[in-house]
Amino acid sequence: MLFYEINRAHIIHYVRDPTNQSNSVYQEFYDRVKEIIEEQSPRPVDIVEHNEKVTDFSTMLRTVLDIIQSEHAESSSTGEQCEIYVNISSGGSEYAAAAAIASMMVPGTIPFSVGTKEYTVDAEGIRQNYFVGGKPVGLTKTTYDPRQLPSYSIQIPEERLVRGLRVLDERNSKKLSVTSGKMIAALKEENIWYRDTENGDPNRKSSQRQTEAVYYQRDFIGKWLSNGWVEKDDLNSRYVLTNEGRNIIATFYTG
Repeated sequence: MLFYEINRAHIIHYVRDPTNQSNSVYQEFYDRVKEIIEEQSPRPVDIVEHNEKVTDFSTMLRTVLDIIQSEHAESSSTGEQCEIYVNISSGGSEYAAAAAIASMMVPGTIPFSVGTKEYTVDAEGIRQNYFVGGKPVGLTKTTYDPRQLPSYSIQIPEERLVRGLRVLDERNSKKLSVTSGKMIAALKEENIWYRDTENGDPNRKSSQRQTEAVYYQRDFIGKWLSNGWVEKDDLNSRYVLTNEGRNIIATFYTG
């Protein structure tokens, strides 16, 4: 909240029956979170409550998607830029999975996680509360049968784009030239270049280089830019990786 300087917070929680005294503890957690935001935020924050079943994956996916899309639609109608941050580490496993998927489905959404620095239960408290009969059990004592989740296809990045991006990053880190000609040669050496542009006629080498430069811009630079993986460093006249680009090369096709 303070870190991202938000002006609106969507809080998802679930109370099946607010009039039932046994369910009031969950409402108390929501009320306390709301109090913390109101007390600690240096600016007014619009708090939007969503009472939805947090243990239902499809419900969570729909809810998070609706929130993200409604925020984007509102910002578009006013002509303002809107940064949407989604905390995927808050809540149960169904919410976490749905929030991560929803964030990846809508471009411009920023998922983040928050690690725990200190717990409210110490080591002795863990033994008292999470052990049964002297054996570790955890917070969950018994479970329902497994429920299969709906599957959603998320396309992984194209291999040659990722491997080519890694070549660009390595050459940048070594202060090597990343001109079209040098990059094309490096891509060929790594068997990433896939266009059949070789011409055996020495009199047409200039034409070949021009053709390859066009393909390099179209097949690599253009797609890297559209994906948000690189940006132009005008000072040094070269393309450099963004944080998103670094995440991509650290995650995919690392072998």
